[in-house]
Amino acid sequence: MPAERASRRTAALVALFFTAIATIALRQDANWDLRNYHLYTPLAWLEGRLAGDIAPAQLQSWHNPIVDIPFALMVRAGLGGVPIAIWLAIPSLLALYFGLRLLDTLMPAQRSRARTWIAGFVAITGAAVYPGTAAIFNDHIVAAFMLGALLWLAQSQQRRGPVATWLPIGLMAGAAAGFKLTGVTYCLGFIAAAAVAGPVRQLPLRIGALAVGGGVAAALCWGPWGWYLWQHHGNPLFPYFNQWFLSPDTIADSWRDKRYLPESAVEILDAPLRLLRRSRDFSEPLLADPRVLLGLCALAAWLWLRRDRRIEAAQAVPGPAQADPELIAAEQNAAALRWPLLAFVAVGYFSWLTFYGIYRYLMPLELLFSLLIVGIVSMLFAQRWTRTAMLIAMVLVIAPTKHPNWGRDPFRSPMIEVTFPALPQGSIVLTSTENPIAHAVAFLPREVPAMAIRNNFMDPQRCTRLQERVERTVATHPGPLWLLRPVRVDHPAAERMALYGLSVGGACLPVADSLAEIELCPLARAPFAPICVAGK
Repeated sequence: MPAERASRRTAALVALFFTAIATIALRQDANWDLRNYHLYTPLAWLEGRLAGDIAPAQLQSWHNPIVDIPFALMVRAGLGGVPIAIWLAIPSLLALYFGLRLLDTLMPAQRSRARTWIAGFVAITGAAVYPGTAAIFNDHIVAAFMLGALLWLAQSQQRRGPVATWLPIGLMAGAAAGFKLTGVTYCLGFIAAAAVAGPVRQLPLRIGALAVGGGVAAALCWGPWGWYLWQHHGNPLFPYFNQWFLSPDTIADSWRDKRYLPESAVEILDAPLRLLRRSRDFSEPLLADPRVLLGLCALAAWLWLRRDRRIEAAQAVPGPAQADPELIAAEQNAAALRWPLLAFVAVGYFSWLTFYGIYRYLMPLELLFSLLIVGIVSMLFAQRWTRTAMLIAMVLVIAPTKHPNWGRDPFRSPMIEVTFPALPQGSIVLTSTENPIAHAVAFLPREVPAMAIRNNFMDPQRCTRLQERVERTVATHPGPLWLLRPVRVDHPAAERMALYGLSVGGACLPVADSLAEIELCPLARAPFAPICVAGK
């Protein structure tokens, strides 16, 4: 086991080194999602203001906040950007570590320190992995769980029974999907992997253990939030899939983001090629990454080289290692993983492309592809020029990569700070913008509710029960109304406000906000024709 111990240590060192470098280079997170809902929703839920507010974080106001609670509490406690970035980097560290260990399990005969370092560099520089390191997106949490589950599967062959193998996999995959629904695509991948991962007679045990583990983990990681949504909105996934649940609080729509979905069979097939050019086909900011195309090619090559389950380590390693029974067993184990890995990748990839097409959500596969690319080069050039070939492959992968810019700020302490001017008793704050400003709402006094009159979820010309609540509040509230808005005036917002008889009625007050330039403006009211209430 000395070689195994050395492999673990090297993987841990490489993962720690590259994650630390990426975290320092990127600085503290300031992305759109953080400014919109990752801070607002957990604090609003914990502090009891969520039921009184109406969609200040737009459509995303109801994303599961459970996994964001530690981050939100750190911000509330006034911690600086450095300790919070370290916390956010932990899933990145684990995802990279599990991936490097998986590489050594899939290709054990060629493992070396050099390969681990090169593979770690290729993996950390991916267009999804690098800009998401120490970020609040939570895609690294999904990647950590999924890579951990793959590693468990790879190391369980011929060592554990179907229940001992697939129950933990279900727990990890279910937790990922519970914390972030986009992880469901990889749960489907594991169902496919379980279908081909052993004798047919054990298939019910494998699927059953996977289902039990996934169900338990999803219930723990999603259940409390889903129950809250069910109690308050009649839809445990609110507002998503409301064409099934028909909550009166929103329209009967799935609310899927369809901007990046392929529109034809050609776009499904050429997605890896389209990722070679800088574009916005898979992301709001520009990105490009050859890892999907090269990773699929590497997977095909690995499957071909592993086509004979009787493969022996002697075929790849000359000298005394030929007689190493542990290495021969490891090679045979790797060969047995061909079909489960292929099933996981194929179903996970096409599910991602069919359901989302958003590149960030492909992070588990991007990480896996990075490792496969370096690993297959180490196999093809096992006899000579191994390091040179891996270094050339590293350059060819990294050079064309274009990282999307999600937004970062210099480290500061506290990480996020918002100070509102004193508000009169009975005030209500309104928002009318699609810009992400809900993080500031988390710093309002708890007795001051915040309601959106127009954003990517609310619309004065689309009647729902929530829209009716807003309209009734504007029409009947006796206290002052204020508009929280970006300093750069959103002119369409003025037109939306006019539908409610609202206009800015005085000088706007600056809000001290370390993330955005915003202001608080007093609102004047005039009689207006009812929009939704009249139809009730």
